[in-house]
Amino acid sequence: MVHGIMTQEQDDIATMFEKTNKVLEANSKWWEGIPAFADAVTRAVTGTVVIREKSGEQGPTGDAETKAAKRLNLEERMLLIADQLSALAAKTGDHDLAAKVDLNKSTMDRAADSDLLTAARRVQGAATANSGVLASDYAIPAEELAAFGESIRKFDDGKTAPRDAVVNRKVATLSLPDAIAFVRSIYRNELDKMMTRFRKTAPAFYAAYTVARTIVNHAATHASPKKAAPAGTSTPPAGPAA
Repeated sequence: MVHGIMTQEQDDIATMFEKTNKVLEANSKWWEGIPAFADAVTRAVTGTVVIREKSGEQGPTGDAETKAAKRLNLEERMLLIADQLSALAAKTGDHDLAAKVDLNKSTMDRAADSDLLTAARRVQGAATANSGVLASDYAIPAEELAAFGESIRKFDDGKTAPRDAVVNRKVATLSLPDAIAFVRSIYRNELDKMMTRFRKTAPAFYAAYTVARTIVNHAATHASPKKAAPAGTSTPPAGPAA
């Protein structure tokens, strides 16, 4: 890939993308169940990463786990919880529970992605139903169950890999300015519009997103000092709406 050199303005825009992505990631509970929103986030994050790669200066990229790493993490967490539930089933004579969590590393490794996700959600349901005894008798706290749920979500997101590749190729073939414009359109024309639903339902998320979407013009911080504005005038924002 041919690398370019970013201007300060381009770097400020890319930094805005990255800050926005962090806000989106931190508030994923609000949008992960909305397919169109999740798809737009995936494309925006993918495009941001490629923009940084084109500039030759890799910036923060969020979750950089490969699909294989995500699968391994899911399998390890699932097997840990399934084994505890299997022990519980043996102790209580619960044959239905035993059938739900009858897993081993070999069968998981051979399972297709969709089958692995089906098994993971089955184990997750059993774990939720038995969360109390898992915590008290098997030292599997709620945090571990939450981490298991997150590993399911991340691996499920990996099913969008073909779309990621399309965006990756698209951005990679564009000039740096055009690549930035292409990714910027995802924020402006999709995410910004879909965010309006959270103005009242998740005001803190909406406010954080709005702030992140403002470009901080670092080039302006190096400009010559200006005279103080006359009394009664207002100070413009740090940067334009992005």
